[in-house]
Amino acid sequence: MRQLFGKTTFLSVATLAALSTGAAQAQQGDPLYRYQWHLMNYGQAVLGDTRPKVGIDLGIDDLHDYNIRGKGVVVGVLDDGLQIDHPDLAANVIPNGSKNFFVTATRGEHDTGPNENGVDAHGNAVSGIIGAVGWNGIGVRGVAPAVKLRGFNFLVTTGFNAAGQPVNAQATTGNIRYAWWEGAESKDVQVSNNSWGGMSAWPAAISENDIAAWERPMSATRNGLGTVYVKAAGNDFNTVNKNSANCNAETKQRNVGCMQAFLDSRNSFFNVMTIASVGADGERANYSTPGAALWVSGLGGEYGHQALYSNAVNPLNFDPAIVTTDLAGCALGYNNDTNGDRNSPANTRRNALDSSASAIDRTCNYTGRMNGTSAASPTVSGVAALVLQANPKLTFREVKYILATTARRVHPEQPAATAPDGTVLVPGWSVNAAGRAFSNWYGFGLVDATAAVTRAGNFKPLAPLVDTGWQRIAAQTVAIGNAAAPARLSVAIAGIRNVESVQIGLETDYAVARPAVGQATLPLPLSVTLVSPQGTRAVVVPAYMAALGNRVFKVDLAAANAFLDENANGNWTLEVADVPRAAGAASAGNLTSFKIRVLGR
Repeated sequence: MRQLFGKTTFLSVATLAALSTGAAQAQQGDPLYRYQWHLMNYGQAVLGDTRPKVGIDLGIDDLHDYNIRGKGVVVGVLDDGLQIDHPDLAANVIPNGSKNFFVTATRGEHDTGPNENGVDAHGNAVSGIIGAVGWNGIGVRGVAPAVKLRGFNFLVTTGFNAAGQPVNAQATTGNIRYAWWEGAESKDVQVSNNSWGGMSAWPAAISENDIAAWERPMSATRNGLGTVYVKAAGNDFNTVNKNSANCNAETKQRNVGCMQAFLDSRNSFFNVMTIASVGADGERANYSTPGAALWVSGLGGEYGHQALYSNAVNPLNFDPAIVTTDLAGCALGYNNDTNGDRNSPANTRRNALDSSASAIDRTCNYTGRMNGTSAASPTVSGVAALVLQANPKLTFREVKYILATTARRVHPEQPAATAPDGTVLVPGWSVNAAGRAFSNWYGFGLVDATAAVTRAGNFKPLAPLVDTGWQRIAAQTVAIGNAAAPARLSVAIAGIRNVESVQIGLETDYAVARPAVGQATLPLPLSVTLVSPQGTRAVVVPAYMAALGNRVFKVDLAAANAFLDENANGNWTLEVADVPRAAGAASAGNLTSFKIRVLGR
């Protein structure tokens, strides 16, 4: 069931037939539209050997026909480049509006890519998902096909190492700040897409002053309304920094996720929506990093191979990915004839769209193999642009709130992750005291464009933000027991009736062991759970996640978003448990401090 401007429709047999007809008509304007299941999914055959599950799409429905296309909204793409003259992007790219952080003899200040190495196609794929031009007779269509795009290329490939692997210029703090609020080109950006991240298998150090130094200027953008910052959660459910061997076998067996979204501190900023990825089957994409810091999910798909062309052995390779813009021409990018992308060997076709031999499109200007939370995030950025067209006066808080409260609960039967003795490590879906459903796999669920735009049109502004600041308990020492006897510390909060987000920090003297010889990580024995005054429990750090170890466990910043709209007044309790520790065994350490910051109204 979908809601469009107050009118309810059902996906009946007749409706599916109408959708099929509508898709055929849309295809006349954008020939590859029929493969873009994330925009309109009626179970059609797409690139991939499995068909998408009917209705698993962004809920665009008739919005584009109602001219809700992101017109008047500027989206900044902080990535590895935006090909400003791409045939299916150029009309939406702001002239001289992008920022090249790596000026060369052939690439000027506003020409962001591709660079001389020619492998930086990621940002182009992201940009096409957001804002590829619609109804122009070629290629694909963006989620918001009338937005204006600005590119910021802070992740350019600058060369290759001896093994032939790309060497990337890292995301510097200065470049991020420039693209987020400081730079001339960022001043009119309303939605900032960030399909990147950086984390290790240990909580990052960040001070309260540093957090404020990011969040305050982020909130001041858009003349005080605040830019909508959309950020990828990460692709490390099965890996640690893309290396499966770095994630220990026990972590994989427990299914809690090798990495957690909070391990990148920026994912826990109040201004940021951290995005998980859902596949065409309506379930968590296999790689999508979980955690209490998630906000909502977008559509990222799997790998988009077809057996006729690919010899991959993993069945996930043959599930649909996202179809979007690639670098133009057959010399560069994911789809190429000449090894222009070293991750896509020359003349190796993976699906029917690949190479100049394709009977679908011979230009190589498009790829059917974009995936990851890198692909899911721009689907959410596109929906945010549609929402801001419908109501440009919305603050970043209101856009976040609308997307969360209109999201669809996918995979409702998501099972809990459990310890060997049956202890629940991470629940599936849970419902808080305000009736909001949340999952550490999906956040508040899959974004629904039509529901969000409908809500935006008549949205009553949220009350002014109330920020408790960091509240802490005086130093105490509480022994960390097992799951049945966790260490507990509580902090009283007053003055907020409706929670929007919660941030926590904690310290222990618990020394996590060094990984065994030849082992990159070990399963973290500690779990961290936050309990609200209303009794809602959020697992912030799950036991058995991958950890580097050989240090004392401490968390400076982790967001817990499961408490949306709960009354915050009362005692918030932190529980830290040594889950594998046998009952009655001596404690190996203590919880020594707990701090909490609640934001709401």
